[in-house]
Amino acid sequence: MTSENAPLTELETARQEVLRRLGRNLLLFQQIEYCLKFVLARHKNGGTLASYQDNLQRRVDGINKQMLGKLVEQYGRDVLRDAGEPVPEEEWPDDWFSFVFRLSGSTEFIGGLRRDLKLMTDERNELVHHFLPRWQPASADKLSEALLYLDTQREKVLPMHEHLKLMIDQLIKSGENAAAYFGSPQYAQQSELLWLQESPLATFLCDVAKQVRRKDGWTYLAHAGTLAAKEIPEELKHLRERYGFKTLKNLLVGSDLFEIYDEPLAGERFRTLYRLNRTLSWRRA
Repeated sequence: MTSENAPLTELETARQEVLRRLGRNLLLFQQIEYCLKFVLARHKNGGTLASYQDNLQRRVDGINKQMLGKLVEQYGRDVLRDAGEPVPEEEWPDDWFSFVFRLSGSTEFIGGLRRDLKLMTDERNELVHHFLPRWQPASADKLSEALLYLDTQREKVLPMHEHLKLMIDQLIKSGENAAAYFGSPQYAQQSELLWLQESPLATFLCDVAKQVRRKDGWTYLAHAGTLAAKEIPEELKHLRERYGFKTLKNLLVGSDLFEIYDEPLAGERFRTLYRLNRTLSWRRA
């Protein structure tokens, strides 16, 4: 009988070391899978202020149920992008905001990451499903081969683990920056401006400027006001309450969509004209 305090033989030591490195590699693959789930669940989300967190939680729950192969496929398609690859635009409701995080690079760079993803997947499947024939605890030579295999495998997949850890760091920083911006006075001002520019009254004034104008491109503000009073009277009636401006002219200036011109008339009088701001007119084309 062997005493519990007796030193381990070289063969016993090799067996324990194979098991230790086997567990180390399995843990590494689990960490990679966790990283993939973390990035995929959070790299893209959208919603209103009321629904954003619920949408995010549903996305997290869905991603956590997926297998590694599906995760790798999604990461290579949705997170990694060739620099020249077009990104389709999506239309959202006016009160919707979204967050998207992707990695873009040269075809060679992105292709290399996708190959590393496939290599990692193949190595993980090989370890989980086909390692048993390598486990021959009675042979010192086979144990040495198993140790070499496990060390080589670890070196192959470590770069992907490091890449994903870096992506998580960048994703978290991007999210923190976005949250800081959404809570800033600049965001509040920009939101108010965008709301004003997309408002029914501003949209109406843009349409009038395009359809009812002089040969020189200018539109009479008084005429636009008359048309607005007929077509959207409630907007004019509640101009100050809804828009915060006393006059249409003030609204034109505040929207940053128009150029304003006070045309001189006889008797030191003038009439106000406006036209689409030529630097922004593409938005209303």
